[in-house]
Amino acid sequence: MQKFAHLWTRPNIRMVNKFSVGRAIVAGGMDVAFVQLHSPVGGQGLNSAIQDAFNIAWIIALVYKALSPASLLDTYTTERLPVIAEMLCRFRMATATQKSTGSNLERAMRRKKNVYMLGVNHRSSPIVVDKFVSTPGGSVAHRAYGEVREGVLQAGDRTPDAPSLVPVITPNREMAASTRLFDIFASTHHTIIIFAPPLAVPAVQSMIVTLQKVIPKELVKRVVVLPGSHSEPGGHVESRMSSGEDETIDVQVLVDQAGHAYRGYVVEEGGIKIVVVRPDGVVGAIVRSVAGLKRCFDGVFGRRVH
Repeated sequence: MQKFAHLWTRPNIRMVNKFSVGRAIVAGGMDVAFVQLHSPVGGQGLNSAIQDAFNIAWIIALVYKALSPASLLDTYTTERLPVIAEMLCRFRMATATQKSTGSNLERAMRRKKNVYMLGVNHRSSPIVVDKFVSTPGGSVAHRAYGEVREGVLQAGDRTPDAPSLVPVITPNREMAASTRLFDIFASTHHTIIIFAPPLAVPAVQSMIVTLQKVIPKELVKRVVVLPGSHSEPGGHVESRMSSGEDETIDVQVLVDQAGHAYRGYVVEEGGIKIVVVRPDGVVGAIVRSVAGLKRCFDGVFGRRVH
């Protein structure tokens, strides 16, 4: 045990400069020693390894199925390298501080909120689109290892959950008492969430009809979230969500009864906001129109799904 403890008095910190070359892809760290080798201070090794794997898995699936260009694989390094580099820098400094100050175990185990890794983001990724911020990444001084701030959500951030959503329309006609966004998202598809007031239903209907012609429904799940003040009967909404060709649009309509979704996704009252959630749970886009969605999906699928 003493020998093991001595090994970590001088942590050996290393990292690759690319996470993939051709068909060779690396992920994980610490005991696996693929992407990173670092001190256990902070307990970030397992979480970061899982994030690496989740980030590349959906990309490999799309490229393997010839649904996305091979160039999409390059975004793995682009997105994950800044996160891992910042993590190593942070905990190299934490390890040095612990040694110089003689911190005891109790003090060393105290965790700041950023160590929860809920603020890890890919805001500077070339395949995320945000029409609600003025500059890429939201600010000049962008940090990949950020903290969650209430009232702030940008493309590239971790997708928040929202419980207490009441179904009004479901594609399979099975109505649950309530659901939550984390039960709708999946690693097998992108999810488009359209936040809109009831009066904007015709505009939303037009958007979804256009989307169905542009992107196969197998690749993207479509969800409309109405504000909690909505009280229109489900049948009325359903009749207004038809395609005009006696065909019901493939969409799930929910009412945000408790307001969790509208608060978490920072939606202004009466406005329309469209959020794309990637298979890895990252916000891929925050846009205002179908044009913004096309830009987002062009970055992921290229021209393969048009």
